[in-house]
Amino acid sequence: MRWLLPLVLAAGAPLWAQRVNCGYSLAQGVFLMPGSSSQPITAAVTATVTAAAGQTCTWSISTTSPWIHIESLTITGSGSIPFTLDPNNSLSMRNDIITFSAPNVTGTLTVTVYQLAGTCNYVLSPTSAEIPVGGSATGVLQVTSGCAWSAGSNQNWLTFTLDPANMVSAANNPQATNYGNGNINYAVAANGCVAPRTANLTVSTGVTGVQPVLAITQDGSPGNLTLSPATLAAGSGAATGYVLVSTSAGCPWSASSNASWLQISGASTGSGPGRLAYSVQANTGPARSGSIQVGPQTFTVTQQAALPVVPQVAAVVNGANDASGAVSPGEIVTVWGTNMGPTPGVPLQISADGKSIGNTLGGVQVLFGGAPATLLYVSAGQINAIVPYAAAGASSTAVQVQYQGQTSAAVTVPVQAATPGIFSQDKTGLGPGAILNQDYSLNASLSPATFGSVIQIFATGGGVTNPPQTDGALAPVAEPLPRITALPVSVTIGGLAAKVDYAGAAPGYVAGLLQINAEVPAGVTPGLSVPVVVQVGSWQSQAGLTITVK
Repeated sequence: MRWLLPLVLAAGAPLWAQRVNCGYSLAQGVFLMPGSSSQPITAAVTATVTAAAGQTCTWSISTTSPWIHIESLTITGSGSIPFTLDPNNSLSMRNDIITFSAPNVTGTLTVTVYQLAGTCNYVLSPTSAEIPVGGSATGVLQVTSGCAWSAGSNQNWLTFTLDPANMVSAANNPQATNYGNGNINYAVAANGCVAPRTANLTVSTGVTGVQPVLAITQDGSPGNLTLSPATLAAGSGAATGYVLVSTSAGCPWSASSNASWLQISGASTGSGPGRLAYSVQANTGPARSGSIQVGPQTFTVTQQAALPVVPQVAAVVNGANDASGAVSPGEIVTVWGTNMGPTPGVPLQISADGKSIGNTLGGVQVLFGGAPATLLYVSAGQINAIVPYAAAGASSTAVQVQYQGQTSAAVTVPVQAATPGIFSQDKTGLGPGAILNQDYSLNASLSPATFGSVIQIFATGGGVTNPPQTDGALAPVAEPLPRITALPVSVTIGGLAAKVDYAGAAPGYVAGLLQINAEVPAGVTPGLSVPVVVQVGSWQSQAGLTITVK
């Protein structure tokens, strides 16, 4: 270990309350010295005396310390006062003072001398700690040493501060460098994962091979991971779906199935919140059950016998952003379930006259309060439909699926005037939106929107229009265009209000697809992921939908 001698910790300051003819000052107020176990340590205090003309100023130097030896006990005028320190053969740092005084002058000047241990040792108490899953902000690590040390953590969830009590810190040195005994106050954040985790709070010493460690072990909890849904009652037909895995960001998980007919159709591992896709094969025999294990949690599937085949509705969500809850008239929705249609799925079909899309597809009908919905896609596990405009004014509606002469049990969902959701380019409801620039190019990193330009945002859930639209009809391509007038429509881009030029039906597309033309505000901060939010009435679209602005 190399030392710079002397290491000045604080500038000394005169303590005399009054001066007669002489002024006294010291260049150093504190010395931090090494503690050789075999050789004396030498140093010197520089004293400066200011005397009136013709005056001679003398002062005395003294110390009560047996290990500090001063070469001269008096000095006249300015000068350097050498002193030596005995080797420090102990394991502890020690300190004492050298006193400077002058006759007929009130007060004294002192220099504090700290000497490190001649042999460095480092003892931590404790050396390990078990922390509960909820974390702790009250941990204290005691460091016993007669030498220099610093501290560091190898995990960002283990933080610490240095307790200044009983520590000597060198001026102009990093706060993390300390000398002698001291305390480190540490805090451990809550563990949002299932698995326990470990971290080290290391005391760095500068001595080769000596790096004492406080080893932290923190519990996890099975409750830090949940599945939604946790069970599924499947019909006998083939089906697909997904399970929402909820856990904290960065927490790993893996999944496995115990049945050959219940398969994980996507990635079987993940980190943080995610969606686990699965597929259920058609059942040609008696009822059966299987499960997918995700960490400590189990997704259990019971599948009906081959007959009868009855559709089952599991969820109704916004077709743009997967949001569950209320629906609104004209909203494009996704219905998840089992045995709801043919395998493979069937896409939408436009009428022979090219003016509408029907409400029966692949032998499937979806009813909202008894009114048939326009169908965009049907399959055993997923149906894309448009809520009939007849739902306007209702507080709730019953959703049923009819297929091959069987009708599912009704699932009641709330109804509200609007449920805005913006479509994304990757169909997840997050990231770059289904948004066109003013030149009709798809907004992207290589084709950004510019300030003042008009973008076209494609969404759903805007509610009724004026003039009213007909279920399944393709919107006109010329005025009068159906507009949203019953509720105010606003757009923010990058947190700034954008001027809305148009909000209504997307010309030439099926009733229920919403188009909003908005101008990019001049004050928006440019970027690849500028947030966009649409509000209809008091309801807002999802967070996490972005455009690129240059």
